[in-house]
Amino acid sequence: MADFEALKKKYFVQPDDTELPSEPLPATFGGCKVTPLIDGVEYFRDLAKQIAPLGAGTPSENSAQFIYITGWWLGFMGRPAVPGPPPIPARPPFSLDGAGATNHLVDVLKAKAHAGVDVRVMGWISFSGMADYGLLTTSVRGRIGIRDINLDTMASILGLRKELALVEKACLSIISHSAGASHTKMALVGDGSGSAIGYTGGLDLDNDRHGSQPHPPREWHDVQAKVEGPAVQALYDFYRSLWNENRARKIKSFRSVNEIVISHTPTTPPVPARTFPTTPVGGHHLQSLRTVPRFNYKSTNNLPENEKISFAPDGFFEVRSAWFNAVLTAERYVYIEDQGFWSVEVMAWLNRVIKLRADLKVILVKGINDPNDPPFPAYANIALWNGLLHDLNPQQRGRVRAFLRNVFVHSKTTIVDDHWAIIGSANAYRRSLYSDIEHAVGLLDEEDKLVRQYRVRLWSDHLGLLDPADQQKIADIDKALNVWDGNWGTPGSGVTLPPTLAPIPLPTIETTLDSSQQDRYDRYDDVDSRLPWGGCLP
Repeated sequence: MADFEALKKKYFVQPDDTELPSEPLPATFGGCKVTPLIDGVEYFRDLAKQIAPLGAGTPSENSAQFIYITGWWLGFMGRPAVPGPPPIPARPPFSLDGAGATNHLVDVLKAKAHAGVDVRVMGWISFSGMADYGLLTTSVRGRIGIRDINLDTMASILGLRKELALVEKACLSIISHSAGASHTKMALVGDGSGSAIGYTGGLDLDNDRHGSQPHPPREWHDVQAKVEGPAVQALYDFYRSLWNENRARKIKSFRSVNEIVISHTPTTPPVPARTFPTTPVGGHHLQSLRTVPRFNYKSTNNLPENEKISFAPDGFFEVRSAWFNAVLTAERYVYIEDQGFWSVEVMAWLNRVIKLRADLKVILVKGINDPNDPPFPAYANIALWNGLLHDLNPQQRGRVRAFLRNVFVHSKTTIVDDHWAIIGSANAYRRSLYSDIEHAVGLLDEEDKLVRQYRVRLWSDHLGLLDPADQQKIADIDKALNVWDGNWGTPGSGVTLPPTLAPIPLPTIETTLDSSQQDRYDRYDDVDSRLPWGGCLP
């Protein structure tokens, strides 16, 4: 067994690694249990199991229970059909039990709130892109490209507010950067016993996300982390900070399809402070990682601006510091599963560690293009070339492989050396490091089993290994690496790459953007909140 104290010192952010105030030491906990939930069906089933028994006790018992949710996209109400051509079919209301199931989450939450459970839902809306329908903000909105997603979220909040107990507790989050988002996808469930369970990761509460292995083409693949034990305190405190920051802001109004929706009410209650038990429930250790943007505007800006977030006026870039630290300590492999790979900085970390470690392997996995993303594949080519490949020699380039799966890979996860992993909402984008509101967890295990087991299950999903016995064929990391490239590791697993997982040719020349594309990238698609933002519209 590995020396755990040595692993913790190596892979976790340490006090000497911090750069105050924006990269403080992340909240760090032992005695936890973390369960990676792979794909939406697994996560939604677990969340439904935790929610189901709430609200069945006395009024006093029910009032001690809570369900807190925040998301980038809330699809609780579904969408009506849109006539063609081509016609777009109706999307049913969201249910944790599956697309088309009758147990709609909006009704479940209203029933729990009616029974006295403290239910709170906070869905992000672009305050700059969706304010009014003025000429200026229409132009901004067209570039940010989130109108339909924000309309779904507003409809979800309106649906919840039909329950009297939720009028003040179903809110729109308005505290993001002008060209950023509150991208955190988190749920917390307290059963009234004094403890709670937290979930954080990439999964939005929308019917698109009901995926499970084996995936048919164009289904969604994603990961959420279930957190139990002392670290739930950090997830709860972050949710509380976001909620209370939001309720302290001036109320903003937005136009839905048929009505005006206010962000929150003057009497929206604060989320109370709670102290959860520190009793160990397992041997997993966790760092709770946040991205909170700065608000740095050009002096000539004529675009909508937002105020600094009071609990992080200089921003928090903990996701960046933890990710950077772990990648730079890698010795055997770095595996990143993401939807974009736009960040030159993240790719530069890989470039640096490939040069430092003569045998280190890098595996990048993405899926077909997310229909909610802007169609700019050039961003990835720029990051891969300028950040990762441009000065590597042939031997070093031979240790980098990228693959495309025939599903929407929406997960945001990195695994290093079978020791450390990160699961959260933060993509390999510049905006996830510096501009969107994000949350992730960095993981280690005293027995050094958790991350290897997670890697085996995650890779088995991609490699089509459904049977647990077949999954053990890739438990040995050398045999597993050989599956990705026959020149790596040790043959003998008996596993081959399925046709659903195709190698991606890596760029061999530099890609450039014209001035209009570069402006869109810097101002809307992949913003860096450390830099002045705004100016006149082109």
